Amino acid sequence: MSASTNETPDNAKVRMLERHGAASLRALSSVIGAEYRASRLRVDGKPAPFAAPYLAIDFADAELSQSRGVMDSLALRLRHSDMELHRKLSPPSGFARLVFDVLEQTRCESLLPLERAGVRANLETAFMRWCHVAHGNGFCDSNLGILLYTVIHMVRARLIGTFEDETAEALIEATRANLGPIIGKSLYQLKAVREDQAAFAEHAATIANELGQMVEDASDDADDDVKLKERHSVILPPDWNDKDIDSEIESAGASAGHSSESELTNLEKLGDYHVYTDEFDQLVDAKSLLRNEKRYQFRAQLDQLVKSQAVSVTRLASEMQALFARPETDGWLFGQEEGLIDARRLAQLVSNVDYHQVFVRDRLQLQSNAVVSFLIDNSGSMKRQRYEAVAVLLDTYARALDLAGVKTEVLGFTTADWNGGQALQAWRKAGQPDEPGRMGELLHVVYKSADDAWRRSRGSLACLLSTQHFREGVDGEALIWAYQRLQKREEEGRYLVVISDGAPLDAATQNTNREGFLGDHLASVASFIERDPSVQLGAIGIDLDMSDTFSNSVSLDLGGTLGQASYRVLNTLFKVSSA
Repeated sequence: MSASTNETPDNAKVRMLERHGAASLRALSSVIGAEYRASRLRVDGKPAPFAAPYLAIDFADAELSQSRGVMDSLALRLRHSDMELHRKLSPPSGFARLVFDVLEQTRCESLLPLERAGVRANLETAFMRWCHVAHGNGFCDSNLGILLYTVIHMVRARLIGTFEDETAEALIEATRANLGPIIGKSLYQLKAVREDQAAFAEHAATIANELGQMVEDASDDADDDVKLKERHSVILPPDWNDKDIDSEIESAGASAGHSSESELTNLEKLGDYHVYTDEFDQLVDAKSLLRNEKRYQFRAQLDQLVKSQAVSVTRLASEMQALFARPETDGWLFGQEEGLIDARRLAQLVSNVDYHQVFVRDRLQLQSNAVVSFLIDNSGSMKRQRYEAVAVLLDTYARALDLAGVKTEVLGFTTADWNGGQALQAWRKAGQPDEPGRMGELLHVVYKSADDAWRRSRGSLACLLSTQHFREGVDGEALIWAYQRLQKREEEGRYLVVISDGAPLDAATQNTNREGFLGDHLASVASFIERDPSVQLGAIGIDLDMSDTFSNSVSLDLGGTLGQASYRVLNTLFKVSSA
């Protein structure tokens, strides 16, 4: 997570508007797992790409009424449309698939009750605003654009009603007249069956396939490069990706009863994420990063930093035992006044009727059968002194958990070089293919393995103070790596804690793939792991709110001296799951 935590005021405002919009979206749709981030709708962490162009919005530029309308429109889609049925009935690809999605979106909006006048006003405002923008941004300049623009207006007029716009009427007049004989009959049938998604889909598919065939027939005379540019920059929202949908269909077929190998395959193929090459990726022990002399210096420095903190390791160990340990039977307690009768003491009861200590009970002792894995962001932004506080925090945690009988693992992730390194060079030699996927050279570091005690790992943990390998971060794959290591453990309790100060950032990957490629993957991985009951996932944001990505997260200020309160973050993250 190598982006800086210092968000600009504009970014903070946009994120605030997105969160507010997502809240209203959830309220209207009744879908608790719905979220809107970086101009992309997610449901339970998975991208939900909708193709209606008027749903593409940038909160930085949009008026409040327009953003409200888009959120309300998306909410109605989630409320009234069965996405799995929609995928099943949709044309396979191309322009027909796009039209089919637009028709389904319009159907859902038309089901808004008449008494919801405020929501209806929001929908109309958002649509009208998009129309005005479309008149000037080139949307209607191509044959493909004007065709889709006309179809959108024809369907809305049939299902919802028209609105006064002379410019729009002039633009669509000729195309509407040409389309009437082709799709008029099916278009007329839509309103009568709009409350039945399957019946509506039959007529919608007919319309979509007719228009799709028209586009295919005309495609021989079109410039493929121009068409592709039109499709992605103007006609389609940025989140519409056929690969996303196909991946979602595949993952929807996975069940809880699948083997771990099948689940692992799904995890590594979330959304459209892929890797250009992993040939240059590295997994190293922290000791290999520094010479012995340098490690000794860092260990002495870390010990001094730990001593300066106002925290009792013994007290922290007791808290960690209470948090992660479970009571287990360890023998008997004799001479109790209730419980099971102890036959050996019955004679005493006969000789003295006032003697009641003739029972035995189970003796319970706290036993720790858990492992906690810390995954640390080793990106360049962590160099601003906070890395020292993180090193102190983790060294103290590792020591306290060790005393509590809880296994700990400390892992770090970064890249082996800046800006793609050898992977980028290989991509350039291969002719720079489009959308290559993750480009950077991963560097995963093991500071402490779960099977090593704290005392044995003191030298490796001291390497947390070295920042020479702090570069960029591919967070999603690092999270998968840490998760897979935990899956191999035999402990009953498995806890994974991500510590970061920013969003994923790898310059080479960012410059050669779509916007949000790394961030979307991280969110999808986090959502996948959160659905696994065998692993409890939490995140600690260093001066950062990470609730957009992790449902279980806490923000921590590491400025100044660390006190006992600073070490209660694990209690905050896992107190519910450990109860």
